[in-house]
Amino acid sequence: MKRAMMFVDGANVFHSCKNFRQGYKIDYVKLRDELTKDYDLIRAYFYSGVDPSDVPSRSFYKALKAQGFHVETRPLVERNGKLAEKGVDVMLTTELLTHAFKDNFDVAVIVGGDQDYIVALREVKREGKRIVVACFRNSFSNEIQEIADESVFIDNIAERVER
Repeated sequence: MKRAMMFVDGANVFHSCKNFRQGYKIDYVKLRDELTKDYDLIRAYFYSGVDPSDVPSRSFYKALKAQGFHVETRPLVERNGKLAEKGVDVMLTTELLTHAFKDNFDVAVIVGGDQDYIVALREVKREGKRIVVACFRNSFSNEIQEIADESVFIDNIAERVER
């Protein structure tokens, strides 16, 4: 069985859920299990920016950790009077590339269609790894779809992975 690692861009998925359907929320354990059911899952990562004063999000991350996710966060930074995420894409990209170069997986399951990952995904593919990209149709970059060996539209599995 092929070894897989999963890399979830939490902010990308959160915003895509809001655009998909009002009130729609993903159960990340169900999503993990659905997307990796055909693989030997080595590790699942969840990346997000976090507001240190947001107590509910801390509980959410703690619950994800309890379910076997490796949660990686960066504090949100203030920009023009608003809180913004910085460095999360770099964290995901760095770990994706590091694990690929160390041959820790055969299949990278990327959740999020952010164009910032294009160069990294090309490099992972050059290492002979299979790329599965999952995200909502409305946030799926055409270029990411072309790089992916397999594309999964969360819209098509939305009922199975809903919280």
